[in-house]
Amino acid sequence: MERRHVFLAALLVVAMLAVLGTLVQTPTADAQTYQHKWRMNQTHPADSPFGRAAEAFAAEVKQRTNGRVDITVYHAGALGDWVLSDEMVMRGSVELNLGPIAPTYDPRLNIAYYTPYLFKTVKEGKAAYAKGGWINKMVDDLFAGVNIKGLSVLPLGMSGATVRKVPPSPGDPDIAKGQKIRVMPLKACELTFKRLGYIPVSIPYAEAYSAIETGIADGQMGGPPFQGHEFRDVQGAWIQYNDFVETHWFKLTRKLFDSLTKEDQNILIEAAERQGEKQWQLAESQDEEYRQKMAQRGLKIVTLSEAELEKIAAAIRADVWPELDKIVGKAIMDIARKNVGAPVK
Repeated sequence: MERRHVFLAALLVVAMLAVLGTLVQTPTADAQTYQHKWRMNQTHPADSPFGRAAEAFAAEVKQRTNGRVDITVYHAGALGDWVLSDEMVMRGSVELNLGPIAPTYDPRLNIAYYTPYLFKTVKEGKAAYAKGGWINKMVDDLFAGVNIKGLSVLPLGMSGATVRKVPPSPGDPDIAKGQKIRVMPLKACELTFKRLGYIPVSIPYAEAYSAIETGIADGQMGGPPFQGHEFRDVQGAWIQYNDFVETHWFKLTRKLFDSLTKEDQNILIEAAERQGEKQWQLAESQDEEYRQKMAQRGLKIVTLSEAELEKIAAAIRADVWPELDKIVGKAIMDIARKNVGAPVK
């Protein structure tokens, strides 16, 4: 009988341990036991609309995750320029970035930042970039290949260029402008402004101001009127070329995103989308605000007509896009052609 009692007692102990094992488990992401302190680099000054958007995003994430995800924002590219920022997010040495997409490691990502004349208005840009848009749908797969998760798009506005003085026929792509213009270090930018009649000079943004001051360049491109306003003391005119919608993306190291609970993943996406949607509503009025500020500082504001923009867009799509087939890939450029109504060959 004693042996039987011992055997039953042993069974009881095993059963109790099994029950306890279901109650006391090894901590997992599902148990929400992690505590993340992340850094986010963003390109613009803290008091800009985009700096405020970054802070609002970080505050919402911290509040809604009950502090499980605590994000410190570093403004004005304090941790590195926009190209380096993407590389740091890919490696995980900096967890988040709010800035342009750098196509350094996958040229196909040009479609998500600078492919000229995909559209000519903010409204068209939103249809392509915002949640569910044809560009947005492509980007997630491309980001996956470089260990980045794109949370949402933050639009800055419609791009243009500042110059020392208004060139001959700024809206005619077939007229030589006779001015050197700083372009972003992207082949698509160089090809575009060459076709517009300028002499393109590839210069990092951090060096653009001094390049204009010293005469290395006569003007600069690469952003909306907000960016043009930064050059108000060394430039004489703003030309609204509408060559692209300047977009920044909330980006996170993909492995970190995958390690979160579904609940916290959704919080991050929703917080980023909230800032993106707000900015889509404000982009056009902000563009006008900064055009007015430039005008008040004495810059001449040149707004091209619909006919001029159509002529420029047709020239770029006919002469520059075939070159982008070699960079971005014809399959992606053909998707772009279908969405803008250009012929696919």
